[in-house]
Amino acid sequence: MSAARSLSDRFVRCLALPAMASSVGTARMHTRDVLHDWHLTALTDNAVLIVSELVTNAIRAINIVPPQASYSELYDQLEVVCLCLWLFERELLIEVWDRTQERPVRRESALDEEGGRGLFLVESLCEQWGMRPVIGGKVVWVTLRIEATFDV
Repeated sequence: MSAARSLSDRFVRCLALPAMASSVGTARMHTRDVLHDWHLTALTDNAVLIVSELVTNAIRAINIVPPQASYSELYDQLEVVCLCLWLFERELLIEVWDRTQERPVRRESALDEEGGRGLFLVESLCEQWGMRPVIGGKVVWVTLRIEATFDV
């Protein structure tokens, strides 16, 4: 078994989330907790912002739910997105899965628009990002470089 493979087996955290606006905060909190456990607090601010944007985009891509709906109203129709954080020797890989094949596209926003800058922020904070189709949906991924050597 390769060193990278054994490292990734030990350092991966995935979280399935209901496709509701409130899940974005849960994803941010999960990311903070995981990076704290992995002693990567220097990456926390950028990783949390990236996770927030990617999870928001995934929820919007599949969202058929009113933002204020209660769980009991949604039980039979609730969609799911999945967040995975992978720690490798020199990088953090963030992946967000949703059930659509809709490709994320960075767009130019007018100065007075409130939204539309998410992928611009993601691009400016990460080493690389992309999308890959998978059976049943797509995964949008981002890598962040780890500057210091991580001691396992």
